[in-house]
Amino acid sequence: MILRTINEFIAYDERQRMVPADRARLAAVVSAARDRGPTDHATLRAVGIGLLVLGEHGDAIGHLERALDLADTSGRRIAASVNLADAHRYSGDPAASEALCRTALSLARREAPELVSFALQHLGKTLAEAGRVREAREALEEALALRVAAGDPELIESSRAALRLLDPRQ
Repeated sequence: MILRTINEFIAYDERQRMVPADRARLAAVVSAARDRGPTDHATLRAVGIGLLVLGEHGDAIGHLERALDLADTSGRRIAASVNLADAHRYSGDPAASEALCRTALSLARREAPELVSFALQHLGKTLAEAGRVREAREALEEALALRVAAGDPELIESSRAALRLLDPRQ
């Protein structure tokens, strides 16, 4: 699957943003997939994420919007919405990012409780980058509590890292 391949070339920076772990290889995989003219949700989403990480925000938004349009399950709608929110956040549009995160969170609470922490995590990051620390902390603490209850160490650490960014003295 292309998303798994693309994820191999993604790392996280000190702000917990996705960055290329190997820019040349990521660009090659994304370019090859984009050149095939993807029309399915999974490939459009993967290419959109790759473009986002490469800093091609406009193209990322276009691919992710198409992926969202093709999402045929709640889980796919939530994932594509959160990825699209990240593209807007990275491009400097926190209002669009917040709206997409809140829509994803509402859908997750109604139809996919296993994805609530995912939506909360990204909402928290969006609020943090907008300087809304109290609201960000609330979202991230709720995400952390859900992740602790689920017992996934990687996701728990991701939430803890995001919370640490709110108070750099820690």
